Amino acid sequence: MRIFFIPGLGEEKWIFDKIAPFIEGEKVFIDNWELLKEVSEKNLNATVYAAFLIKRFQINRQDVVIGHSLGGWVALHVKNIVHCPAIQIASFTDIKKVFKPTNRHLMFWIARRGWGLNNFILSLLVLVAFRNETSKEVFKKIFRKIMSENKTLFAKQLQVVYNPVSSPATVEPDVRIHSERDHIVCPPTAPYSHVPGDHFTLYTYPDAVYKPINVFLDNLTKKQKGEL
Repeated sequence: MRIFFIPGLGEEKWIFDKIAPFIEGEKVFIDNWELLKEVSEKNLNATVYAAFLIKRFQINRQDVVIGHSLGGWVALHVKNIVHCPAIQIASFTDIKKVFKPTNRHLMFWIARRGWGLNNFILSLLVLVAFRNETSKEVFKKIFRKIMSENKTLFAKQLQVVYNPVSSPATVEPDVRIHSERDHIVCPPTAPYSHVPGDHFTLYTYPDAVYKPINVFLDNLTKKQKGEL
């Protein structure tokens, strides 16, 4: 069984460092920063990126896709195409659940120019949203990565999140894991596994995240073997 890990906005594979060692299977870590270099900005959205990943890695219904935030949104659309299991961590199936600071086109335009990506804004965001959170250093590391990276690639990640898809997904994730105190993505209205922490709970409270994942994977393996 191949397990694909798709990180969130601005993130890298290290975001899964605390949970991946406890999940069995052949692990494949997606690098959005690198792979989006190969995807055109024109008409880019979650469906387009999901189709690109499916073709690039030959993802099929025997695989499992685990995504955090943006990654979970892409995982949903991977499942919608190939019907493989999808697990969402601090993610969404309804774009209205995601914090959006301004008009999406204006947001993309600002992102390409790097406006607001500086230490002053970082300090302000930490003060407002992460001052007393255990995930403060996680957020700071991700924001500094965005500050140092190619801004067109950052804008592409925003497009994957906010650009409307041509046809909405008709499937649901197999597992939803979310914190009620998530400042970035509101909890789903559908049933989900409640975990402590905030948007980055997979790094700050990893055991609470990998346990429901392993319950699902264990049951999936038993079904495949005809034991359930």
